[in-house]
Amino acid sequence: MPKFKYEVVDAKGKQSTGFIDANNANEAARLLKADGKYISSIKADSGPSFLNASLGSPKLKTKELVIISRQLASLLSAGITIIRALDMLYQQVESKKAKACVGAIYESIQSGKTLSEAFKEQEKALPSIMVTMVQAGEESGKLDEVMARLAEHFQKDAKIKNKVSSALVYPKILAFVAGAVTIGLMLFVVPNLAGTIKDLGGELPALTRGVMAVSKSLIKFWYIYAVFVAAIVFGFKTWRASESGAITWSKLMLKVPVVGKATKMTAAARFTRTMSTLLRSGISVLQAVEITSATMDNKILEKKFYEARIEIRKGTTLSKAIRPIKELPPMIYAMVAIGEESGTLDSILDKAADFFEDEADAATSKMTAALEPVMIVIMAIVVGLVIGACGLPILNMASFINI
Repeated sequence: MPKFKYEVVDAKGKQSTGFIDANNANEAARLLKADGKYISSIKADSGPSFLNASLGSPKLKTKELVIISRQLASLLSAGITIIRALDMLYQQVESKKAKACVGAIYESIQSGKTLSEAFKEQEKALPSIMVTMVQAGEESGKLDEVMARLAEHFQKDAKIKNKVSSALVYPKILAFVAGAVTIGLMLFVVPNLAGTIKDLGGELPALTRGVMAVSKSLIKFWYIYAVFVAAIVFGFKTWRASESGAITWSKLMLKVPVVGKATKMTAAARFTRTMSTLLRSGISVLQAVEITSATMDNKILEKKFYEARIEIRKGTTLSKAIRPIKELPPMIYAMVAIGEESGTLDSILDKAADFFEDEADAATSKMTAALEPVMIVIMAIVVGLVIGACGLPILNMASFINI
């Protein structure tokens, strides 16, 4: 069935756009008018194209999820209707993706759908934990409390991600500086200096000749080097996105010294925090484990949590189901077991999350401290080879000059 793009104005004077399926433009107009909307324009949708295609992932950023959850929690707790709250939220969000998501939810509710159904339609943009918790909040009548918990959850999750990103800034800067200095020397210093020394007579050292050969090829065939580097980056990303590549990379991240501990502590913090948030919102343990497994950035851990979910479905307790996951700290199994026995699993997991977030922060700092000298050594070797290639002929300058 053809799809038509429309611009309409509702009874309150609010202008909105969207798409509607109809056999022709007249039928589409009739359907829109039946909803009490005034049609500004309506035309056949030409479909996706290179110019209007959305770039990047459709998922909203964690910062945007915090804003949406926090604002909805505040507005709903103040007694404002969900329709009015979404309208106000639409005016506040800035990014195009967030506006499109909130606008689509608003339109879905206007057409008679429930809030949970409207959120479910935006699964490509919203995480599963948000969709599930909105449904639980709607059913329990505590939507404002659930949105407040979501905001807190996303805020703490963003805190962990920001610490990891911040920790990697310095190594990235060192890598960039090393690359920039090396390319600068190869393009500008080596050709001039080596050429001058060669004109003085004598044979250049093997290291100098090798560096000069690389320098000449870099200047003459720079586009081949650019394509080669781009192919390596693209190939690595494609490999990591594949099933086998993701599993291999996940194993590597868990086994590498220092990095492995940071990965495990971050996973433990995310597991305990997500489980606590979901259980406090009335989500079952089985469903909570399923959602939590999807939040893991490590394929190995994601697979093991899925296997734990199968055990829980068979009637096993959470503590016994996650015990085979050796990548988690042993403290988690004990705390989960105590929480199950006392009936305070959500509270204990919340306290455990605070502890593991501190541990993840400390492990990340150690990882950064270990990466810094490694990057400096690599930078020194690369730059030292180039400078050495230029310096060796200068040290032997006397033997090059014909007296």
